Amino acid sequence: MVVETLLTFATDVILTKLTDRAFDQISVAWGYKDELRELNESLSILQDFLGDAAEKAQDGGKAVERWVKKLKDIADEADDVFEELNYERLRGEVEPHNGMGKKILNLFSTSNPLFSPQNENMAHRIKNINASMEELKKDAVVVGLIAIAKKKDATPQRIREDRETNAFIGKDEIIIGRKDAVSDIVTTLTNSSMNQENLSVMAIAGMPGLGKTTLAKSVYNEGAIDVYFNQKLWVCVSDTFNVNSILAAMLELLSGKVATTSQQALLTGLREKLSGIRYFLVLDDVWNEESEKWERLMSCLSKLNSAPGSKIIVTTRSGIVASLTETLPRPKLDLLSTDECWSILKHASCSDGSLERIGREIAKKCEGLPLMAQGSYHE
Repeated sequence: MVVETLLTFATDVILTKLTDRAFDQISVAWGYKDELRELNESLSILQDFLGDAAEKAQDGGKAVERWVKKLKDIADEADDVFEELNYERLRGEVEPHNGMGKKILNLFSTSNPLFSPQNENMAHRIKNINASMEELKKDAVVVGLIAIAKKKDATPQRIREDRETNAFIGKDEIIIGRKDAVSDIVTTLTNSSMNQENLSVMAIAGMPGLGKTTLAKSVYNEGAIDVYFNQKLWVCVSDTFNVNSILAAMLELLSGKVATTSQQALLTGLREKLSGIRYFLVLDDVWNEESEKWERLMSCLSKLNSAPGSKIIVTTRSGIVASLTETLPRPKLDLLSTDECWSILKHASCSDGSLERIGREIAKKCEGLPLMAQGSYHE
């Protein structure tokens, strides 16, 4: 399971960011559109080898394991490049203008700070990633991997279990290595200077297994959140993004059982409960990438007459969803250290320390992913 998960994560990181509209914009501005399209095509081909690689690696194939490691190394390098591109986009896209509002810079202007000498180095790095991808495709054949194309009707990036989440923290959901992230998020959410005219939205985004939901739970249950907000709501959205269903779930949390499906009635009930109230809403596990649906939900929420400072957290695996929804800075979630993964394993197994050597070897295989550390114990 560990090898197969790592393969999925490695490609998911790049594909998610390649489909992010923000990166599409900046790739055009920097002249990287062809290179990134080539990277996307190469990665799609590599995905056809994933199932066979996972199976053969589990059977002890060392050559396949090395192939997996190379794939992950390429993903890490691509992720670093994308993070730098995103940083430059955020730095250059918006600047103060006469103390009033924000001035949107023309991405194609020669005065844009994105056009600088270091761009040559960035272009060189992207070319090297593509070259590594080409080598990896050749190596796949050498180590005996078979490309198994996905069915056309298969939904990419959604190999996942059906689940419904809640805001309660169970005894097996320990928070390790996320203390600073929780603190930073709570500070942003409760900072009155971050309040916006409309509802503010923060996206917690990242690959599966990174602990996004657990992090959101930790924030949700912080005392400072209870002090700052008058009301808290947790809604698990998952695959089906239906505006009325989300509104009904909110109203049910506030009023008990809801009999109506009328949007007018739902909004009337929510206004009675949230008018003049500063509330905090978590929308967990969002997959919807259609801007129209998100805009319809935000339009409904804007009619609730809630107090200024109301905030929303969206957790998602999709960079597109994050860019579509967020109006606040996105928190960066680093992978955990081996020691931190070992702490999770030790807690989950109630280990007395006698199996620490074996446990730490397992922790290394968790590759810094909290949920893999928890899952490794149960398998």
